[in-house]
Amino acid sequence: MTEYDVLIVGGGPAGMSALIWCYSLGLRGIAFERAVEPGGQMLSMYHQIPDYPGIPLLTGREMRDHFIDHVNTLGLELRTGCRIEEIRLAEKRLICNGEWFQGNAVILATGACKRELDLPDEARFANSGVSYSATRDHSLFAGKTVAVVGGGDSAVENALILARVCPKVFLIHRSDRFRAREEWLRQATENPAITILPFHQITGIEGSKSIERLLLNDMRSNEEKTLDVEGLFIKIGIAPCTEGLRDQVELDDEGYVMVDAAQRTSLDMVYAAGDVCRPVCLSVATAVGHGAVAVKDISEKLKGK
Repeated sequence: MTEYDVLIVGGGPAGMSALIWCYSLGLRGIAFERAVEPGGQMLSMYHQIPDYPGIPLLTGREMRDHFIDHVNTLGLELRTGCRIEEIRLAEKRLICNGEWFQGNAVILATGACKRELDLPDEARFANSGVSYSATRDHSLFAGKTVAVVGGGDSAVENALILARVCPKVFLIHRSDRFRAREEWLRQATENPAITILPFHQITGIEGSKSIERLLLNDMRSNEEKTLDVEGLFIKIGIAPCTEGLRDQVELDDEGYVMVDAAQRTSLDMVYAAGDVCRPVCLSVATAVGHGAVAVKDISEKLKGK
């Protein structure tokens, strides 16, 4: 069994920040990332990020590269492609790829994943019309009529991307209040290829081999409608990645890990950082701050023993 001061579960901005802060505070830390490529949600941020001090106007992937360079320069342990078979938070230990690791503290930085509509046929059309990224898949839908569902930055951004190659893009939202930045919303409203459908909810997806139509409910009139489309881009936010944690730490009603101001969870010496613990502001900067706060508290506790 290999022993560390801090076991960090996750290799996104919160996890990498925590790893760097372990180095700064003289703690031996290791981070485990499930994906082959570290970065978490940064890899899905295709627009330029204007609000991270010091390295402005980089895409998420470009910013992630700076983070990795920092980690590598310090010679820190960030393992990727990790399959965590078991995690025992009360004991501060886990099994990764068949190897046991023991820590004095654990930081959960597992992040969040894309939220699904939870419709019966959503999975069936996953490779034949349903997509979660216009940046990645827009060329596959060139010349087709498509729909985007959601009301935040990513939904409006995806609609704008698709409008460059698709003759008709429907932007479906259950309200008329969008959370997207005003400039993007203005562009979408003025784009002749985009039709905004507020107060509509998708209730079904139909088609034979691929998507042919959506079933909609007009939430104002309760009228059921159909909408002929060949693609659906789901951009309805994220859900915390807390698989395997529900019976170990306290979660809120939406599954986020509950923490205090020092990022402490309901278990002693177990912390959470980043999108997994419902940050007030979903951003790289917030996640980085969480990692720093958690490690600082861990350092003070360990050195106080």
